[in-house]
Amino acid sequence: MKIRTFRNAIITGVLCTALVIPSFAQAADIQPISETELEIVPISYKINHWAEPHIDQLLQKFNVASVFENKNLNAPATLEDFKNLVRQVIDEEYDDVPDAMTREAVVHKLTELWAEKTGKDLESIVTIQMLVYEDMDKIDAKYSHGIVIAYLHDIAKGKGSGIFDPKSHITYGELGALINNTHKAIEKELRTAEKAAEEGIFETRGSYTVEDGKVVFDFQLVNNSDEKKTLMFGSGQQFEITITDEKGTEVYRYSDGKFFTMALIFKDIDPGESLKWQDAWDMTNKDGEKAGPGKYRAEIEILVIQEEGQEPIDESQLKTVIDFELE
Repeated sequence: MKIRTFRNAIITGVLCTALVIPSFAQAADIQPISETELEIVPISYKINHWAEPHIDQLLQKFNVASVFENKNLNAPATLEDFKNLVRQVIDEEYDDVPDAMTREAVVHKLTELWAEKTGKDLESIVTIQMLVYEDMDKIDAKYSHGIVIAYLHDIAKGKGSGIFDPKSHITYGELGALINNTHKAIEKELRTAEKAAEEGIFETRGSYTVEDGKVVFDFQLVNNSDEKKTLMFGSGQQFEITITDEKGTEVYRYSDGKFFTMALIFKDIDPGESLKWQDAWDMTNKDGEKAGPGKYRAEIEILVIQEEGQEPIDESQLKTVIDFELE
């Protein structure tokens, strides 16, 4: 079923709107009509609501006709229809709803869905105090981070002119656009991550030696691409090493008892070059005793913070494992 099958049902609501009703994702495409003109407009008159392209794309791919049929696209959307759309388009087992059907609550909930479906920890994504809307001060603090992430990933772009209007109720047109944008953002992120994993832009390599009663680890992050890369670290700690014994018990962690500078640090790596580090374990476990003979495993992770808007790095490229044995 195409959107044109219910356009006539939304004419009244469209005609009574303001000159422009912008989208979360794009500007509106509505032609204003006066009350006088309304009296002589034939029933077949074509009106282009800004959200129709989004909804038409959903109708072509998903069974969402029952949500939009006979709906005024400028009418407030319901929690039940939010859940129905998410189930049809993003997650068929979805059983949650936003705190409210306001712009801020809905966008934040969709951003949580995007993070869940792409395997990201939403709270750990760095946005570096971005002020993307003039009315950011009106957004509830618990939603602001998610709304910035939504902006960066083209899930929601506000109402235009730098305004987000967080407390307004979501309309059916806006909900359709947001669901469509979220679906596209998830697909894009998954494709990009898959491509990055296949290309193997970075590679973490490591080796060890036993000398002077210590296990010395040398490791590096190699840039396998043909471009210079800039990496960001969230503090003076640029790596973590965790050593476990044969039973899986942790006997050493590099960061234990250490303090690091709390500042963003940027490092450049030229094509084919690498960043190198070294750490030494004195073979003393967490109880202060010398580790006995046996097999051990050192897991090394480079603590790069992946910036929004930049080419993602597959996490496997930032880790390596070294198995070794003490006699």
